Amino acid sequence: MKLIPNATDLSNMDCHIHSKFSPDANACGADEPQKIADTVRANGLRGFIITDHIDVGHWDGYIIDFDKYFSSWNRVRDDNPDLTIYIGLEVGYEQKYERETAKLVKDLPLEYVINSVHYYPAPTHADEPPFLSYLNAIRRSLDVDYEFSTIGHIGFLERYRNIAMNYETYRDILDDIIKVAVARGIRIEENTNGALPPHQPREEFLRAYKAAGGEIKPVLGSDAHISDKIGQHFKEASEWLNKIFE
Repeated sequence: MKLIPNATDLSNMDCHIHSKFSPDANACGADEPQKIADTVRANGLRGFIITDHIDVGHWDGYIIDFDKYFSSWNRVRDDNPDLTIYIGLEVGYEQKYERETAKLVKDLPLEYVINSVHYYPAPTHADEPPFLSYLNAIRRSLDVDYEFSTIGHIGFLERYRNIAMNYETYRDILDDIIKVAVARGIRIEENTNGALPPHQPREEFLRAYKAAGGEIKPVLGSDAHISDKIGQHFKEASEWLNKIFE
């Protein structure tokens, strides 16, 4: 890997987009790579990062054809010199597949990696707070044996559960995640998938991150699986982030 530096300017870019190379996006009608670039331009963004899914052990064993992946996106970059385009992956962390995942991705010519958790152990007892196992998996994922650029969609489960992931409830584990992110200069992603608010992560988390010395403003990622969602809610989210990180 040769990831772009943490100081790279990613403003006015969509830093989390999926294409036909992600099985879920392909299933819901993802557009061809050039159409994605055209949509980014039409939406007034100066560029994007393609971050298709790697979730070892899922999607019936599906793994991206990396030769096609890099050749396709390098061609799009060459054909669209007015756009800033980086080639990355959203690498899903799951403890039981940690070594296999590291072996798969660590030598790829990636420029950006989102560290995400989609799968995690079931709660160990009935009264365990509903997000604790998920957040513990995020914390473990920060010690993986490959580089990554950002922590993706903290609070992901709020999309599927009618329960808020309040900062105070999970302060200890969230503060530990923040401590590691600040110490290592890891970016936080502000994910705009779906209607806002709530934000992922929420305001309390970001204010705690800033208070702990987090100086890198979160990047915006639409998590778009179809082109119509590229840059969704960016204006509102950008204004909201500016108030926190002014």
